[in-house]
Amino acid sequence: MRIQVDESRCIGCGMCAFAAPEVFQIVGKWSKVCGQPVPGHESRVCDAANGCPVNAITIER
Repeated sequence: MRIQVDESRCIGCGMCAFAAPEVFQIVGKWSKVCGQPVPGHESRVCDAANGCPVNAITIER
């Protein structure tokens, strides 16, 4: 699974870090990908991407 955050779109709201803290962290003003999802919890990353208010998260499987 390849996860990316488009910093030019990210507003740093923290929704992704709340949904999948093992994958996302707010660093400065933007979200950063800091790891891969725990096996069996990939749906949390999808929830984070779907919940992003500015659609800054993309996922490739």
